[in-house]
Amino acid sequence: MSKTLWIVGLGAQAICTTLLAVSMNFGGHFRAETAYYGSLGLGVSGVSGAEKTYLSGRALLDPTLVIDDHFSLYSQWNVLATASAAGSALTTPPATVGLVAGQGGYIFGDQSSTGLVLNRVWLEWTSDFGVLRLGRMPVAWGYGLLYDGGNQVWDNWQTTYDRFEYRLHLGHVIGGIAYSKPRKSSVIAGTNDQDFYAIYIKYDNPELEVEAGIMYEKQARTSGQQAELLNDTRATTGVDRALQLGLAPGRRTPYPLNNNLVDVYVKKTLRYFTFGGEIAWIGGSAADFDNNSSQDTLNAFAFMLNAAYERHMLKAFVDFVWASGDSAVNDGSMNGFILMHRNRHPGLILGRELMGASHGNTVGLGSLFAYSNSQNSFSGAYYLRPGIRFDWSQDWSTGLEIIWARKAAVASGEAADLGIEVDLGVEHSVYQNCFLGANAGILFAGSGLSGSNRNPVAIRAHLGVTF
Repeated sequence: MSKTLWIVGLGAQAICTTLLAVSMNFGGHFRAETAYYGSLGLGVSGVSGAEKTYLSGRALLDPTLVIDDHFSLYSQWNVLATASAAGSALTTPPATVGLVAGQGGYIFGDQSSTGLVLNRVWLEWTSDFGVLRLGRMPVAWGYGLLYDGGNQVWDNWQTTYDRFEYRLHLGHVIGGIAYSKPRKSSVIAGTNDQDFYAIYIKYDNPELEVEAGIMYEKQARTSGQQAELLNDTRATTGVDRALQLGLAPGRRTPYPLNNNLVDVYVKKTLRYFTFGGEIAWIGGSAADFDNNSSQDTLNAFAFMLNAAYERHMLKAFVDFVWASGDSAVNDGSMNGFILMHRNRHPGLILGRELMGASHGNTVGLGSLFAYSNSQNSFSGAYYLRPGIRFDWSQDWSTGLEIIWARKAAVASGEAADLGIEVDLGVEHSVYQNCFLGANAGILFAGSGLSGSNRNPVAIRAHLGVTF
C-alpha cells in the first residue's frame, strides 16, 4: 500500500511540475461599430439599396501557450464570424474560408454567424541557433504593401500562410528563409499546389532609428489551378475570388502563376520626422486569361512612399501609393499588380464599401480596384493621402484625412478619376485600453466611377477595447 501511494505521489508531482512550467497569456481586442452609408449606388440604373446601415462587431483572441524557455505555441481565435461564401445572406471579410486574407467580423442579428473560427496556430522554437516557426502564422513585411499581418484593431485583412520559417539574429541584422504553402488540394504528385520559397535580410537599428530590408520570393502555382485563379469555378466552389482580391463581384480575375518577387523597403527617423518607402516587383508567368492555351507573361510593380511628422500633440503624415494596372489583360501579357494588400486601400468610403454596380449586400469589402468598366482590364490604382491628428489632451483627439485616387490604367473610352474623399474623426480614450470615436466622410465621386452623379457619404461610431 505504501509503495502504491509513493508511486501515485511521484506521478502527481510530475504532473504538477509540468503544469507549473506551462503558462497561458491572453491578448486580443474587441471592436464594435454602427455605420450609415448613403448614395453608394452612384445613381447607376438598376442598382437598388443605395443606403446601407448596420451594427457589426469582432472579437479576436490571441492566446499564447508558453511551454518553457524555448517553446511557445501561438494562436488566434475569431469568436464570431459572418459567413462569407457566395450566396450567403451577408458577406464580410472572409475568416470562415481557409487561408484567405479576411479577418472576419459579424453583423449584429445575422443568424448565420459561425462561432470560434481558429485563424492561426503556430509553434516557435527559440534556441542559440535562431528562431524556428512552424504552422499557420501571420506574415508581414515592410510597410505592408504586399504582406501585412493585420494586427491593428481596425484592420479588416491579414496575411496568413501555412509556413516553415527560420530566422537568425546577428546583432542588428536579421536573416531568414521560409517555405509557405498557401494552397494544396491533392497529395497526388504535387497536383494543385502552391509553393512559395522566400529568403530575406533585414537591418534594424533602434539607436540610429533606421530599418531596411530586401526579400526575394519564388512563387510556384500549378497550372491545374487556373480555373480557380481566374475565378471561373466560383459557381461550383461558392467562393468569389474577385471579392477576396478587391475586384467587382463575380468578375473574371487575372492572376500570377509562376513568378519571381522582389520587395525592398527602408524607414528612417530624424528627430520629429520619419521617411520611408517600399517597392515591389513581380515577374514571370500568369494564368491564361485570354484562353489561347499558353500562359501569359507577367511584369508588374507597386510602390509606396511615406513621410510623417510627430511632435507633442501634433501628428501629420502623407502617403503616396501606386499599383500598376493593365488596360488589356486579354492580350497575352499581364502588367497589373493585383496582389497589393487590401489594408492599403484607404478611406472610410473608398476603402471600406463597394459602390455603383458593385454595391450589394456586403460589409467591409471596399477597394480601389473594383471599378474597371471593361471585363478585360485591371485598373490598378494610385492615390495621395495626407492626414493630420491633434491630441487636445490625453483623452481627446481629432483628425482629418484627404484621399485623391485615380485608376493607374484604363481601357479605351474609360475615365481614370475615382474622386476625392474627405474624412473627419474624433476619438476619446475612456480608459487606457478602451476608446470611443466617431467619423464622417464624403466622397466627391470622379468620372471614373460609373454613374457618378452622386456623392456618397458615411457616418460611423465605434468602440474598441484592447487587452
